[in-house]
Amino acid sequence: MQIIYIDLVTVFIAAILNLLIGYVWYSKWLLGPFCKKTTLTPLRHLYMLIGSLITAYFLSFFELYLQVATVADGMFIGFCVWLGFVGTTQLFSAIRGNSLSATLLIDSGCTLLSFIVMGGVIGA
Repeated sequence: MQIIYIDLVTVFIAAILNLLIGYVWYSKWLLGPFCKKTTLTPLRHLYMLIGSLITAYFLSFFELYLQVATVADGMFIGFCVWLGFVGTTQLFSAIRGNSLSATLLIDSGCTLLSFIVMGGVIGA
């Protein structure tokens, strides 16, 4: 079995970018006024950071395993992972909850952008 070394600094940068995209996406200047309001406590910030780190780590694992060496290839892998796993999961959750609405599109758009950016950063 091949040993894979994951660059944890790149994983951390990708996770932080994921959080920043979410903060800007849901800010009052962009799409925040169209979404349900939630209060982000320090504990929720910590949970979001942990989730972002896990996501970036496994995206990095997949890209290293697939030997991604360019930003464009990394962005493509990010898109494929989003389409195959995240986007479909969000859609299924919305269908089960009878909540097919603009919020689904807003949430899906944010995660799509995040996965493409994280994939590109990790692939660089």
